[in-house]
Amino acid sequence: MHPTGCTLETVLIHRHAEAQYFMKEYRNIFTTRSDGKSWPRRNGTWMMASGYNQALLAPAKKKNMQLIAGRVDVPEDRVEQFIRESPWEYERLQVHLNVNIPAAIMSPHGAFIVDEVGITKQGKHSVGVQRQYNGAQGKVGNSQVAVDLIYAVPGERRNADQKTWPLGMDIYLPEHWTEDRERRKEVGIPDSVVFMTKPQIALSLIDRALDQGLMPAFVTADCGYGDSSEFRKHLRDRHVPYVLAISPGDIRVVNASVNVMTGNGTRQRTRGTFPEGTAVESATDIAGRTDCWKTVTWSDGTKGKMKGEFSPEMVRIIDNTAKRYVTDELCWLLLERIEGKSGVVELKAYLCWGMDSASLKHLVKSAHVRWTIEQFHRDAKQLLGLDSFEGRSWKGWHHHISMVLLAFAFLSLLRAEAQNSGGRLPSLRQVARAVVLEVATRELMMERIRLKKYRRDSTRAKYEAEFMLRRFSDW
Repeated sequence: MHPTGCTLETVLIHRHAEAQYFMKEYRNIFTTRSDGKSWPRRNGTWMMASGYNQALLAPAKKKNMQLIAGRVDVPEDRVEQFIRESPWEYERLQVHLNVNIPAAIMSPHGAFIVDEVGITKQGKHSVGVQRQYNGAQGKVGNSQVAVDLIYAVPGERRNADQKTWPLGMDIYLPEHWTEDRERRKEVGIPDSVVFMTKPQIALSLIDRALDQGLMPAFVTADCGYGDSSEFRKHLRDRHVPYVLAISPGDIRVVNASVNVMTGNGTRQRTRGTFPEGTAVESATDIAGRTDCWKTVTWSDGTKGKMKGEFSPEMVRIIDNTAKRYVTDELCWLLLERIEGKSGVVELKAYLCWGMDSASLKHLVKSAHVRWTIEQFHRDAKQLLGLDSFEGRSWKGWHHHISMVLLAFAFLSLLRAEAQNSGGRLPSLRQVARAVVLEVATRELMMERIRLKKYRRDSTRAKYEAEFMLRRFSDW
């Protein structure tokens, strides 16, 4: 209940109570191409887009095309055509999400979060599938892996109050997929698509958002991206601050106070060097010698205060230890010490660039914003069928994923507006339930009118009952 005594369902009864109003903002994407031209039966494409969106929002354990066809009461081949063959451009849909972050979510404190999501698959023929590490399983398995980018606004007091908005998702193609012409042809991979590492895919998503005028307070990601010097340099070149996890034992640094030499007599060096005899350390080395640990509380969690021990040190990143080359990467190295259940102390490390004047608490809070994307993955799978697509093609996969992002955006908007009406931020699951309940309630109210008109005709009543079961249950 909200403090005013209103239920969440009551708060959600406004112009966005049904997804059709939200979808109208995207109609042009489903009826025209980027060159302004259209195609025959574009109105059918638009109607199918609206139906697909409604079906993703409805409760079901699996959101495959067969179930979606049943929910919107159309032949399954129409759903398949919309996803696998329809000419609407998923890139434009994702760009639109970048351009139209609602005022209820937009904030000067909003961050970009990069991560990847594993989708378990059977067989070998679906686009991008191979035996690879799947974070959802926590092990190597037959799966697809996608790189995604979300916009997240930290909650002021609680972790659960973070607001989230999807910006984009793209599939990772292993090298053997990009090099196999026959495979590419079978799943329809465009000729323009070349092999890209996961950090490179992430940068393409970030660049697209930046090019649309979005500038985050910072970018955050795990060590799979933070360990990449190419990834970090690209962000610096675009003047984007970052708080990136790194592997504590890998990256070498010198203290920021070390005098960097940029020339030697009349010969100018192209890169700065540090003096011989300077201590070269990793995050692990620094953690072993420092006694400057401070306990910091950064948020309220479901099990109490979120806190830990942290130690910051300003460092410069080394490019080549043997030649004593350093980079322009002068930043905070933030160390985090965690004691596990068995008593073993785990060390985490983050590079915080472009945040020189930030307080320790701000650095700590920024480093822990990243959990939001894990919740995004769970909600997108459990509520909206992110991992339910059973097709094999490149276009089909991206069409389905982009429709899931759109449905998630709709629920995110309602969630943010519900909080703005007063009270704590509800979970996305609560919002999804409230939307379904509101739509079902309206259907029942309309049915009362219809039954009165048809004088309680039993055939009509049976038809409406079957409609309700089909739309709101797995029966």
